[in-house]
Amino acid sequence: MIKYSDLQDLCLSDLRRLKDQVNALIQDKVIESHEDIRVGSKVRINHRKCIGKEYIIEKINRKTYILRDSKDEFSPRVKASLGLIEAI
Repeated sequence: MIKYSDLQDLCLSDLRRLKDQVNALIQDKVIESHEDIRVGSKVRINHRKCIGKEYIIEKINRKTYILRDSKDEFSPRVKASLGLIEAI
């Protein structure tokens, strides 16, 4: 683990390079976690308004998922971004 004092000793260009590497690593982890998710998969939304609810994926767009409540087929559809979805 890198200490804050070690980061203070780095120059600005090193910090920017480190930031880019960390962001790339985070993006790779997000993509890996979403490889299992397909249309029909059960998911949860990590949002305060959706705590404890399960959804089924109906459509996958480039940046968002279209979801429906798994218990109520006639409920309105929900649109959620990639970062908020987690597989059950």
